[in-house]
Amino acid sequence: MAVNYVLNQRVNPRDLSAPRKYYAQAKTSGEETTRKLATEISKRTNLSVSDVIAVIEAFIDLIPERLADGMIVRLGEFGSFYLTISSEGVEQPDDFNISMIKGYNINFRPGKEVGKVLNNIEYKKLAGQEAPSAS
Repeated sequence: MAVNYVLNQRVNPRDLSAPRKYYAQAKTSGEETTRKLATEISKRTNLSVSDVIAVIEAFIDLIPERLADGMIVRLGEFGSFYLTISSEGVEQPDDFNISMIKGYNINFRPGKEVGKVLNNIEYKKLAGQEAPSAS
């Protein structure tokens, strides 16, 4: 397994006058569809592809519902999903109102087994993928 990457030159958002630096950015190598995943899971279990798709569809319904209820969704060794919110800041708690909440993010924290696999990733630089340097 190897994750491809390219180098992109970026400005430091905390110091716009600082020299730009190159940072690695992962490049995807394709997509995996629900059907492809279900077919692969079906081969590794005694479930049919349609049974696996039904379970995945139920997850798609249930996970957002549980997150919207303020719950952490733990999926064993796979990992857990949880929500964070972003808002404007205020000087005093009484100054805050709900319109200051700007949105949410769904976060994923991998479990130990997922982490073991991802900790052993190899990285491969794609040739000729550097952004031109700023003059």
